[in-house]
Amino acid sequence: MFEDVFNSIKSTKELFIKKFSNAFNFLNNSNVEKEINKRLEEFENKIKSHIEDKNPFENAYRDYRKSYNDFKYNGADEKSILDDINHYKKIDSNADTQFFKSKLEDFKNKYNKKPKIKQTEIKQKIEKEEFDTNKNNYYKETENTQDSENIKIQKDTDIKAIRKYVLDNWKKSLDDKYIDWALNEIDKFREEFFKQIKEFLDYLKDIMELENALGEETGSLFDLSLGNLLKRDIEYIKQLALLIKSNENIKKLCDMLGRFVKEEESYRIEKVLRKETFHTSVRDINSEDEIVGITYSRDIHNILPQEKLLLAEGVLETLFGVKYFENRLLTFKKEGYVDSFYEKDIEEEMTAKEDDKKGPIIICVDTSGSMSGVPETVSKAVTLYLATRAMKQKRNCYLINFSTQIETMDLTYPNTMDNLIEFLRLSFDGGTDAVPALRHAIKTMNTENYKKSDLLFISDFVFNGFTDSDYKLVNEQRKNENRFYSLIIGSTPLFNVKNSIFDYNWCYDSSRGSVKEITENMYSNIFNI
Repeated sequence: MFEDVFNSIKSTKELFIKKFSNAFNFLNNSNVEKEINKRLEEFENKIKSHIEDKNPFENAYRDYRKSYNDFKYNGADEKSILDDINHYKKIDSNADTQFFKSKLEDFKNKYNKKPKIKQTEIKQKIEKEEFDTNKNNYYKETENTQDSENIKIQKDTDIKAIRKYVLDNWKKSLDDKYIDWALNEIDKFREEFFKQIKEFLDYLKDIMELENALGEETGSLFDLSLGNLLKRDIEYIKQLALLIKSNENIKKLCDMLGRFVKEEESYRIEKVLRKETFHTSVRDINSEDEIVGITYSRDIHNILPQEKLLLAEGVLETLFGVKYFENRLLTFKKEGYVDSFYEKDIEEEMTAKEDDKKGPIIICVDTSGSMSGVPETVSKAVTLYLATRAMKQKRNCYLINFSTQIETMDLTYPNTMDNLIEFLRLSFDGGTDAVPALRHAIKTMNTENYKKSDLLFISDFVFNGFTDSDYKLVNEQRKNENRFYSLIIGSTPLFNVKNSIFDYNWCYDSSRGSVKEITENMYSNIFNI
């Protein structure tokens, strides 16, 4: 990889920062920064592979390497130089090949021309040969041989120099052509890359506007796995999101529903081991910090004074020597203390928060003709809010729409936003049969991914109601910690909540824009009484 080419590839990030400096509000997002760096790395790998695999000068470099190796091991001659000049001309049509040919002609004229010998020189040579001794003849012949060898070496050096000069110019021209091509390819690839980045940043701008419209309660929608959203899809979601943001009652409704289908937290007791360092003082017999007693030894430095008195008398000096060699001298016993540190494992009990239990959500949406208009918009807005919230939290989310038939969609991670949009774009028409939707939801609760689910039933509840079998099925699911909620969209219904199949019942009055929880004082013949 040539340095100019390498530096050009590496400069892509710097050029990117200059070109898209106005997008730094996106780039400060850690996920976006990670994605950008990933794409820059992919671009670098892609362009490197391209200029290596698609190099149009590969054959020319192969010819050059072949000629260079021939020069390295075999030297140079007229034919090889002419072949090199022809290869050079193919790479650079403007190359001054005549210059090299003239150098070759000069070489030939210098070494291939026969010297003319004058007659007088011949005569002198003959005369000299007649009078030279054998010894002088020997030295003369040796000198002539040496001159011949020197000429041969110089000749070889000169012709090699010519070929080396041709090869160097050929290589330089080849490198220049390759670098020009590579830099041009990098510029083309980079232009296309920046075009894709601009589209990506425009996409992020739309997503950011969408996040602002949905508000913080849903969390950040952007996780770089939203799927291939089209511009019209984003605009469609923004309309629903703006409805949530601008309509205070709908926003309150979404907030309330969000709290009821919240994720649960659980804790566990963990026993953990931790290392603790302790300090203590340890008696050291090699230390002489203090006197702790008297002992027998031959430690001259610590002998008692009375033992020293033995040295004062000549006859007792022998006794001192005996006691010394027998380690029987009375000496002071000294000891001290040193600091000692040791580690010990301590077992403790700690309360640890478990990973949040992302409770599954099942949303049943009435898409019958009676729900068209404002109820349809409200139900889609609520569905969007809860579904995006679940997707952000990587919670399992299952959608069921029903009229006379049901359609379903599993939004379990990593399904993307475009799957949700496909669901939201369904038209609202036909009659209403809620029983298949409820029974399918209960069947879903029996699967592994949807145990302990929160079910939200969104409808105007203009249908015949549920059967006794449905009530039994729901009660069985309550034992499995599944919960059932209803959101009635329309004028305030009057029914006996005691006989409702749901745990909680709310009503959004689309004509007044108000949200109410339905209490036992409200009656309707929709439910069994």
